[in-house]
Amino acid sequence: MAYLGNKGATGENNSFKILDDLAFTSTFDGSSTAVVDSSADTITINNHRFLTGSRVTYSNGGGGNITGLTNGTVYFAIKVDQNTIQLAANASDANAGNKINITGRGTGVAHTLSVAFDGVNTKFVATFDGGTKAQMTRAAQLFLSHNGVIQRPHDSTSPANGYGIDTNSVIIFSSAPASTDVIFGNLVANNFPTFDITDNKVDTFTADGSTTTFTLSRAVVNNDNILVALDGVMQYPSDGQNTRSYNVSGTGSNSLTFASAPAQGTVIHVRHIGFAGASTSAVTGFFGRSGNISLIDSDPIVGIQSGSVAIGTVRTLNFVGAGNTFKKTGNTIDISIAGGGGSSAFTTSVTGIQTAAAIVGVGTTSTDDADLQGIGNSARGLYVSNGMILYDNAINGNHYIGTSMNGLMAGPVSVNGVLNVDGNFVVV
Repeated sequence: MAYLGNKGATGENNSFKILDDLAFTSTFDGSSTAVVDSSADTITINNHRFLTGSRVTYSNGGGGNITGLTNGTVYFAIKVDQNTIQLAANASDANAGNKINITGRGTGVAHTLSVAFDGVNTKFVATFDGGTKAQMTRAAQLFLSHNGVIQRPHDSTSPANGYGIDTNSVIIFSSAPASTDVIFGNLVANNFPTFDITDNKVDTFTADGSTTTFTLSRAVVNNDNILVALDGVMQYPSDGQNTRSYNVSGTGSNSLTFASAPAQGTVIHVRHIGFAGASTSAVTGFFGRSGNISLIDSDPIVGIQSGSVAIGTVRTLNFVGAGNTFKKTGNTIDISIAGGGGSSAFTTSVTGIQTAAAIVGVGTTSTDDADLQGIGNSARGLYVSNGMILYDNAINGNHYIGTSMNGLMAGPVSVNGVLNVDGNFVVV
């Protein structure tokens, strides 16, 4: 993640990248058989920045023309892969793949192909540090100034104004910059669209002496994610400034291309390390969601049950107090809570409420008699205050006073039921 303010002591301290010039010139050896292939009509420029349809100007660099091309002439690129291109006479031919026939090599080592702000080109590859391709998932990762005016970003391949982006680090302007335009840009943090963790898989090939490109078993992000050995000897990967032993053809590619074909019989070992390119376009089957998945509060990480009946889901359970016990059986945890409300202090009885422990106070929810207050609802019709005990003036229902009990009422008292008295009962 990019830092703001003072440079951090740890972490990534170089997230803000200054883009290379979008207009560029690539220089190559027009006399080399490894560069100019007349049988395939291709020109090899490792890790090039050309796009199909890019308008380019060819120069022989003071040498002799590549046969089929003319010095100072405008052509249109056909991108074959990350390291090779073909040329077409016009944009329509380029998009249709109709290439110019190259019949022979030129002379000289300073041939060039140039992409310019020419009022035609609208697409340019974003790179930094001399050729390292930017990794972009949002147009807002770029800050582009067009003649000193900050341009509006669009997550689109056909922006109505300003600029948009396409895959493989491509910037798309709403209108083609002119030769007099000045464009400056910054990239804020490389951002890979997705990745899958690799398992250090090894690909093995046997060279035939002519093949330079081998297909890997999985796509990789870049050269940094593979280790390549020829007959056990580790190879040095190419980078944005230097062409060395091998290169991965494009971001998220599974093409391993050597600068020159390994000798016949050479055993090629490719070990995948770090992070690999995505093997699938998205994550599926995670609570019905796809894409980049984050946990949300409604995800049933912990399901709570009471008596085997589900009562809800939470992210965290916190048990307060001592003496709680837990037993895990499969994916279920049985919980026993000691003390407090979990101790069965109250039990049921045919005679009403009885207690198995000393409980202070009796809770009430309402009073049945509007004339009574205090504990009136705890013992129906009973009022205690100022040293007096008062009862209702009527005994409703059937009652029994046992031999070990005494009763007293100040009357008159109506008995609206059956009163059986074995003990003592006095009405005053």
